[in-house]
Amino acid sequence: MDAAEVKDLIDEAHEHEHRKRGHDDGEGGLKVSTAVYISMLAAVLAIVSVAGSNAGKDMMASAIEASDSFAYYQAKTQRQISLRLAADELELLSAGMPAEAQARALKKSAEYRVNADKMEADDGKNSRKDLLAKAKAAEAKRDHAATQDPYFDFAEGLLQLAIVLASVFAITNMGFILWVSRVLAVVGLALAVDGFTLVYPLPFL
Repeated sequence: MDAAEVKDLIDEAHEHEHRKRGHDDGEGGLKVSTAVYISMLAAVLAIVSVAGSNAGKDMMASAIEASDSFAYYQAKTQRQISLRLAADELELLSAGMPAEAQARALKKSAEYRVNADKMEADDGKNSRKDLLAKAKAAEAKRDHAATQDPYFDFAEGLLQLAIVLASVFAITNMGFILWVSRVLAVVGLALAVDGFTLVYPLPFL
């Protein structure tokens, strides 16, 4: 349900209220309060819709970031292993070399090991340590957004139903429908608040 549809429902409720006001002033006041109620639900629905959209975007962006960081981490790991294997190989081969060649081989082997060690924890330069931390942080953000998303989805659906039922009440004047709308609105609002805070995780969401 978009803003235009909500506006149409409110306008319809107002029109019906104006037609009935001449017959029953008390009922007209109830219709006005219903229109205000629908407007409040529409405002809450807009907030929940934005929150749900942001949660979905955060979930996707964080998943991509985690995947990229892990891929870079694996590439760094492979490069590190290659350098250390090359260093081991040079050290083994240098055993039968002349002294000058052996010195050059050992020097190169030492350079390989230094470069391999830098890849492990070279702060501020995308070291394996930094990349792993970045990937795990992105995973945590992704999981948090994924946990929030269904709360906002259900809250949005319940609030939409509450708006529709309140609009039906404005036309039919059936009190039961208004009470059902209020119950759905309360549950939807509770789910929305829980989606923001995650204070009471629900096992079925």
